[in-house]
Amino acid sequence: MLRRTPTVAAVIVALAWATPVAAQGGDEAHPNAEEAMQGGGMTTDRELDDTRAREHFQIATRYYDEGRFIEAAQQFEEAFELSGRAELQYNAYIAYREAHQSRRAAAMLEGYLEQVPNAPDRVNLQARLEELRRVIEQEQQRQEQLTDAERRAEENSRRAEQEARARREAEAAPEAWPWVVFGVGAAATIAGAVVGGLALSEASALRGECDDMGQCLPQVNLDERRDNARTMALVGDFLLFGGGAVAVTGLILSLVFGLGGSSDDAPQASVMCTGDGCYGTIGGSL
Repeated sequence: MLRRTPTVAAVIVALAWATPVAAQGGDEAHPNAEEAMQGGGMTTDRELDDTRAREHFQIATRYYDEGRFIEAAQQFEEAFELSGRAELQYNAYIAYREAHQSRRAAAMLEGYLEQVPNAPDRVNLQARLEELRRVIEQEQQRQEQLTDAERRAEENSRRAEQEARARREAEAAPEAWPWVVFGVGAAATIAGAVVGGLALSEASALRGECDDMGQCLPQVNLDERRDNARTMALVGDFLLFGGGAVAVTGLILSLVFGLGGSSDDAPQASVMCTGDGCYGTIGGSL
């Protein structure tokens, strides 16, 4: 057992406070629990009457010597709760300080100073408490700044996701204009059928008014009537076949764009009319 002479205790306390906080708990050797607690903590379990508190103290001491500072601090706190010995708060403070747990270290040191008014080296311990509070405040400010940055980043991410979803929905929505094309083509086809029917009716009337030799009734203008019938037939063919091609194109376009296609995949349609009639073609890829 290390004898606690005033000279030795003063030297050990001075060495403990001269070590920077940032350097403790690292790879460098640290004093064992008995040496580290000389400044005001409990150094031996013989001062504890409670058996369970003594067990926690022994475990805490072993953890501290192994460098398991947080676990050691928790065990010192358990011993304090069971025994009520204020010195154990100093032990927990030292362990939390080694673990760089500023908040818990400050809480333990503050409790120790409140319960031990005549604590050894109180002036230095009070200064250490103020320093811990300053570190905690700086950590809080950094955390708030980080929280603000994270919140802004989350808002930007959510906004970007909403915009991307809106674009996907717009791209996935069926196109309306192919159906307009289909409607125009269907209307032209119907008009072509009507005009074609009129042309057939005119041709049938001419056959009734003229014989096979081309001799017609005096009031019949054969050439004019024949030209009109031929014109209506051409217009009817154009509307019928052209409208049909446009309607089919619109139908295929609706299928292409409804399945997520692009304008590059759209089919191509064309209509050509000659003196012998009208012809339509349509081509594309699926």
